[in-house]
Amino acid sequence: MEDSGKTFSSEEEEVNYWKDLAMTYKQRAENTQEELREFQEGSREYDAELETQLQQIETRNRDLLSENNRLRMELETIKEKFETQHSEATN
Repeated sequence: MEDSGKTFSSEEEEVNYWKDLAMTYKQRAENTQEELREFQEGSREYDAELETQLQQIETRNRDLLSENNRLRMELETIKEKFETQHSEATN
């Protein structure tokens, strides 16, 4: 309670005081619940966005690894051809 030592001039004044205080706390609770709902919704949206980005990055990473392997194989083939031609030219 905000002020448990508060004195009132009448029971009606005390009742009104406690009703007003209860309404104030109720409104604060409702506002806080609404803020929590908005935060949770935003959090879910952000989580979904991050998950989508992660999937895109993982796909891109797999594509790059595949391209890197292809280029390594191509380089190895070119090296072998070069070495073959170079050894034939020196013979």
